[in-house]
Amino acid sequence: MAKESLAGLRQFVSGFEDAPFYVGIDVHKRSFYFALRRADGRTVSAVTPPTPSAILHLLLGLKINIGAVAYESGPTGFSLARFLEDAGIPVIVAAPSKIPRPVTRDAKCDRLDCLKLAEYAAKGMLRPIALPSPQEEARRTLLRRRHMLVDSVRRCRQRIKGLILFLGIEEPKELEHWNQNVEAVLVALPMDPAARLTLESYLRELTFNLEELRRVEQQLKLLTKAPDLSKSMECLQSVPGVGSVVATTFALEIFQPKRFKRPEEVASYIGLAPVVHHSGGKTPSGRLVPVGQARLRSLLIEAAWMWKAKDPHAQAIYTRLLGKTGVAQKAITAVARRLAIILWRLCTEQRTYRTAMA
Repeated sequence: MAKESLAGLRQFVSGFEDAPFYVGIDVHKRSFYFALRRADGRTVSAVTPPTPSAILHLLLGLKINIGAVAYESGPTGFSLARFLEDAGIPVIVAAPSKIPRPVTRDAKCDRLDCLKLAEYAAKGMLRPIALPSPQEEARRTLLRRRHMLVDSVRRCRQRIKGLILFLGIEEPKELEHWNQNVEAVLVALPMDPAARLTLESYLRELTFNLEELRRVEQQLKLLTKAPDLSKSMECLQSVPGVGSVVATTFALEIFQPKRFKRPEEVASYIGLAPVVHHSGGKTPSGRLVPVGQARLRSLLIEAAWMWKAKDPHAQAIYTRLLGKTGVAQKAITAVARRLAIILWRLCTEQRTYRTAMA
């Protein structure tokens, strides 16, 4: 895409300075592709260096009335949005899954993407996501690092089991629950020296991941003792079956819980709200859409099983739903949705769990 000169942009905005302009930005590591949409519907696109200061300097230099700047959330984070908001420019950061898409496959490039974002922003078709503060974003990076390490430990153990299966060696019973002496049992297995070197490499990787996981979990434990989190953690863990991992994940991923006005918004954010398909006077039960907080959704479903086992109120909910659906997975997902709403209310009201109020 050819770079538009500053003189050309000034000529484009001339005569429309008082009308709102909408800006769409396709954010990349090496460049920012942006589009200006004028009040009469005409657009122009250009390229800037990939720095917030460069795009801000350009927009301020045009001396126009900016209705909103829109871009997709992604790996570049929210530094651009914060930088523009600090300068008094309204920003819409849209979730990629919530941006309208054509039914049929269409042409796609950076120029078209930023033009579509400007068009959608001008027509009010973009729903902004909440922007975490730098502290909230930093806390979530540590939490997500913990989840990455959990996945790494699981994959490493699976690779060790796969190696034993591939070599035709009978799997030791210690691998079923991965006891503490499992490393000594694995090293004692009869195998070719080269295969043993492979196994030792896997074991070193597993040891590193376990030690790093332990260290990160200790850091998270200290982090959640901060004054703005300690009370919420206490309230969340007052629910039977909700431990420190679920409470920490919920508190850090559902940052600013008071931004949600209705329970349905919380369920939709996590991905536990069924989609309604209403047609012809019939309202069949909709399926869940796999969007939102996937890790938090998985943890809540696991916690729902524990909640059901420890709380008669949750057991009654599960039994009633199981009788209606006949499918345990559907029933426990509905219980997890109820659990998520209860946890949200505990965070906003800063109180402990009471079964009678559930």
